[in-house]
Amino acid sequence: MADNCTLKFSRDIKEHWEAWGHEVRYEIGASEILAQWADVYYIDWWDNNIAYLFNWYKENPNTNRPKFIVRAIDWDIWVRGIRSQAMVDFVDTIVCIAPHMEAWLRKEKDDTTGQLIEWGDKLKLIRPGVNLEKFPLKTKQTDGYTIGMVLGDMWWYKNHMGGLDIFATLAQKDPRWKLYIRGQHEPGQYNPVMFDHYLESRGIKDRVTLVGPLDDMNTFYEDIDILLHPGMKEAYCYAVAEAMAKGIVAFVNNFYGSEAIWDYPNLYETHEQAVSGIKEIVPSLDRLKLSRRQLIEDWHNMKTMLTQLDALL
Repeated sequence: MADNCTLKFSRDIKEHWEAWGHEVRYEIGASEILAQWADVYYIDWWDNNIAYLFNWYKENPNTNRPKFIVRAIDWDIWVRGIRSQAMVDFVDTIVCIAPHMEAWLRKEKDDTTGQLIEWGDKLKLIRPGVNLEKFPLKTKQTDGYTIGMVLGDMWWYKNHMGGLDIFATLAQKDPRWKLYIRGQHEPGQYNPVMFDHYLESRGIKDRVTLVGPLDDMNTFYEDIDILLHPGMKEAYCYAVAEAMAKGIVAFVNNFYGSEAIWDYPNLYETHEQAVSGIKEIVPSLDRLKLSRRQLIEDWHNMKTMLTQLDALL
């Protein structure tokens, strides 16, 4: 396995294959030594790892070659793109994690010839899944007025200021609302200054808590009643699926591709829709717990994802 994100999205896959008795070796960057040792080489992200291996095997054509399975996740499509028939021909399987991304890839053209890339049967859609054992139904009793946002690095695409605007509209009218943000500021002096000024000027500083990195996100979800995902771009948001696995209602910004990912009623298109929807749903939170979890069991179950990946082997 090679994964520049240090197993952030592929650890469950690695542990699953090890539990089956496979010998799994992992490095961050692609390695021709590891490739020649392996029967199957799994690479998370269509990134420079693929380019490196492609060029190495081009120069060393008579060496042992494994089956290459590569998963296209997000920026590898929007920033780099596939854009090469030769590299598609080089790998054996391309896994895509969301329908809108698969549709986009099928429109990609080779940069050299200008012709549509021919995928054959190599391109597979396998939705990511949540480990339901790690995220059981919520048991902690809360007041119904605590919102959570899970952002990681708070940069433009995460739209944390849009999320704050939704929360401020709620909080200024009802003192019961609280917000927990799992995230950290991007580098630079202005970001925390902007953030703190917003909280102070809107009178909500004492009701917004910025939570640092956590080893166990389950504890974060136990403290919230509603998840707000204001992102402007996403391939797949684990936080939405994890929260829903715990029976928590999620409100998701209708970003490009969101309808194809979630097929879910609580998508919003304006801040006003989010505010009114959140206010209206508070009395129904307990009643909706089982249905939210059922959606994840049906559509975003880790066991389903692993079974589909196993079939590729």
